[in-house]
Amino acid sequence: MEPKRKRSGGNNWVGMVIFLVLAFGSPLARIISSLIFQSIGVTVSSNVLAIGLVTLIVLAVAVAAIGSALRGTGRINTGSATQLPPGPTTPPQIGVPTQFPGSPRFEPVINPRILTIGIVGLIIFGGVFLAILAIFG
Repeated sequence: MEPKRKRSGGNNWVGMVIFLVLAFGSPLARIISSLIFQSIGVTVSSNVLAIGLVTLIVLAVAVAAIGSALRGTGRINTGSATQLPPGPTTPPQIGVPTQFPGSPRFEPVINPRILTIGIVGLIIFGGVFLAILAIFG
């Protein structure tokens, strides 16, 4: 029987938001500040928008961590406990095994989705760099 895999907490969106802010932050900051100025008439600088975004991300991660901690308080981890099989067991027979185990299964070290996003981001940044180099170089 295979042990159950622990699913991720769902906080993978933080990295994606940081990537998008780094990639498209300056144009988005201008658009958002102009929208705020048109709707309420207050001028907002890019620094204020950056501080607000960081504050929102920190609050969202803190709320997710607190919620995860509260959900996990009533659980007891029984996955590491050793359980003996019921009833008498036969001793293992010494000799050549009649059936060999299947091929070993290797778990990937890096999540394939994160690797794909990283490669796509690298290609995008490489294209932007080459475009800037072609224009100004």
